[in-house]
Amino acid sequence: MASDSRLTLDTRRQQDDQQVVHLAISQTDANYKTFLAPNHIGISTFGAAEIQGVPISGSIDSFIHEHLNESTDIDAVPQMLIEYFQEMPLVKDTGFHVAGYKRIDKHHVQRIWRVWIKKKTVNHINVNGGQGASWDGESDILSRLIKPVWVQDETGNMVALPNYPIQLQFFTLQDAIDYAVYALRTTIDSIRFQVRPKTVGGPIDILVIQPGKSFWVKRKELRVS
Repeated sequence: MASDSRLTLDTRRQQDDQQVVHLAISQTDANYKTFLAPNHIGISTFGAAEIQGVPISGSIDSFIHEHLNESTDIDAVPQMLIEYFQEMPLVKDTGFHVAGYKRIDKHHVQRIWRVWIKKKTVNHINVNGGQGASWDGESDILSRLIKPVWVQDETGNMVALPNYPIQLQFFTLQDAIDYAVYALRTTIDSIRFQVRPKTVGGPIDILVIQPGKSFWVKRKELRVS
């Protein structure tokens, strides 16, 4: 699991008789979006990133400390997230990825869920247990890079450009880490030059979850500037 660190806010101010809205003002590049919970459960957030005027990261930390422990079943976490954030005074359009392993008989089975708080929806991403990648938030840049593309030729016909698929099923752990960094770094660098809100940026945090263990490959730490 991997995430960037940028927190952007929409601000409003009154100017004469009109309300002026400033979209996606960069507030900080030190925000946390990926979290490690007990029982080697990873939680990443995307979408709306503030609740009641404060970063959602504090609410996620509280959720983890108050409701999760070493015996928590990963399959229960998505609904627990919905119930927890539905109790907030204002329900935001926030999403989560929940990832980890479930012990079934003698086997560790990978489980990955996508959760939407406002819609109250839960989707099991890796239903068939295959290899793959999933991303949310500002997803258009990476999608354009890896999905088939057609261009219009001089006669008006649509012609497919060569498409070279990424063989995710052959990835080693190091490959997966490198691919996660590539996806985030490409998004960050592209948004920098595009005329659009600068909603992705800052340090990249990377969490690895394996059967019975988990560890941070990279995680920003407090420091003196």
